[in-house]
Amino acid sequence: MLHLLDESFSRIGSFKNYGEVVDFIHNSQIYQLTYANNQEHPLVSILDLKDTKWRFVYYKHSELNIIYSCMNEPPIHGIERQVFEQGLDLIEIHYGSSLDPFQFPVTADLDIESLRKEWCETYCKAHGYVLMEAHNNENPSNDRRR
Repeated sequence: MLHLLDESFSRIGSFKNYGEVVDFIHNSQIYQLTYANNQEHPLVSILDLKDTKWRFVYYKHSELNIIYSCMNEPPIHGIERQVFEQGLDLIEIHYGSSLDPFQFPVTADLDIESLRKEWCETYCKAHGYVLMEAHNNENPSNDRRR
């Protein structure tokens, strides 16, 4: 079990795996964007929200195919082109202010859970959260280690 804690070690949420943590973070980002948009902030400030620059995206080849089928000359190159031409899925990871995402072709030997774990831990560190793995139903408030 994974427990997401705030700066004061209060539990924000508990999750079965890192994929659920990624989904929770993304849903939180969507909520923040919706809130900012409803507050009639200018579009520029919405796009500059720090959290929206953190993403872990798994693209299935079928999704890439739909995206690129609408374009005469898809603007893809490098790993993205290789993945598309080989019929593979693609993982794209954005870390906050980094301009270019990290891209990984999804192959049988790719450890996706390790990538998710690393992204979650980096996100939490950058935002002052603690992500703790608890074994045997440990209570996160009794163990304040990272």
